[in-house]
Amino acid sequence: MSPDAGRTAPPSPAGATPGERRLREELTALLQESDPHRPLDSLETVVVRTHLNQYGVVADPSAADRPTTIEGWVTWVAERSPGS
Repeated sequence: MSPDAGRTAPPSPAGATPGERRLREELTALLQESDPHRPLDSLETVVVRTHLNQYGVVADPSAADRPTTIEGWVTWVAERSPGS
């Protein structure tokens, strides 16, 4: 049995768009993290930025603007997406 068997992604906040839900699910699976509000370490942040760059999202915010959690990254991307 895999170590994350039975692990589920956290519920999405009410009002989340399909894109936000998908990104949250991708990041929680990628980092094997069930708490989207836990502060990420520096390696996890690099993994998130690399993942976003693969989809054309230039994820190189300044230190003052850099999200520290999965939920923060989901919000950061949503705020910078066309139509937001």
